[in-house]
Amino acid sequence: MRKSTNPVVVLVIVLPLLAVAGSFVSLALAVTRGDRELPKDYHWEGASLEMDQQREARAAQLHIEAVLALDPATQRCVVTLRGAEPDALRLRLTHPTQDAADLQLTLQRDSGRYSAPCKALPEAHWWLELADDQDHWLLRTRLHGNLREPVTVDAA
Repeated sequence: MRKSTNPVVVLVIVLPLLAVAGSFVSLALAVTRGDRELPKDYHWEGASLEMDQQREARAAQLHIEAVLALDPATQRCVVTLRGAEPDALRLRLTHPTQDAADLQLTLQRDSGRYSAPCKALPEAHWWLELADDQDHWLLRTRLHGNLREPVTVDAA
């Protein structure tokens, strides 16, 4: 006569073994695919963040507003700016997960608009920063999409 295995005994043995196996899988993932180490100067970033806030406040005082669009015919990023007229603008588009997709452009003034060559963006939730070439002011916003439609950025 054959004895059947008690299901409670199986649970008492299998569940802890699964927990141990899961912890080893978690350890392997953490070691092989962990986050990058923070930069050595990370603790100094607070000062630059405060400066960025001051530059954003300056943009609000000046009532600066920008409209950013991608001209598909010329493959250029074009900015129409209201509230300031610097010689050039710095545009930074940061991809949320892929550093290689980030864009940093210097847009030159031409006939009241600013433009620079740029490629079409992949669909993503971009972080957009627009600043003057002298670092007097800064505009920031989130961009959802790929610049097919113009995006308005202001300091509000």
